[in-house]
Amino acid sequence: MIGALRILTNLIAGGAGFVTGFQAGVRAGWLREPRPMPHQLAVTLENPLRLAYRNPGETLGLYGFRAGTTVLDLCCGSGLFTAEMARMVGPEGVVHAVDIQRPLLDLAEKRLVEAALADRVRLHHRSATDLPLEDESVDLAVIISALGELPDKVQALAEVKRVLKPDGRLAISDERLSPSYMSPGAVRRMAEAAGFRFGGKSGGGLSYHMIFLNSADYGEIG
Repeated sequence: MIGALRILTNLIAGGAGFVTGFQAGVRAGWLREPRPMPHQLAVTLENPLRLAYRNPGETLGLYGFRAGTTVLDLCCGSGLFTAEMARMVGPEGVVHAVDIQRPLLDLAEKRLVEAALADRVRLHHRSATDLPLEDESVDLAVIISALGELPDKVQALAEVKRVLKPDGRLAISDERLSPSYMSPGAVRRMAEAAGFRFGGKSGGGLSYHMIFLNSADYGEIG
């Protein structure tokens, strides 16, 4: 009996070690060569296990959405969060959803049409470093589990800063299970280097949320 338990324990430990090692290897590869998650894997974003800690309404409720505002959903993917953003800004608001992968935008468009929210969203097939938006035209920019996928993060953050209004906010969130995961410290250093002011952090464990302010005139959020 004791021998069987020891074998089982070793198998569990070995399996955990394999998963950890595999994830570390994948993450190291993503750091060497950042790239968008293949659109063929979009279904994994809506896995019930992920949604248990990544509920769109609960996540976005932390970022200060208001009715009638203009929002940038950078690297919107299949529109899982875009649809909830559209509900939050209401009929007078607008969401600019940007992604470099056309198949993902097609999925997002289908979702929005089915939810009768398409009139509140502008879909843009563009790079994060070349946003089709006017200077100082956005109230809130959101990047969810995507900053680590961008090959040129510095230029992407510069573009976000360009389109944000002086009193605008940038929300960045990431999750540990993502192969492109970036630590809160790394994100904060990069955002502050781009000229943003740290506004606050919440969450932990599987995911975190950070708010950055576009103007130094606005103090840290409580």
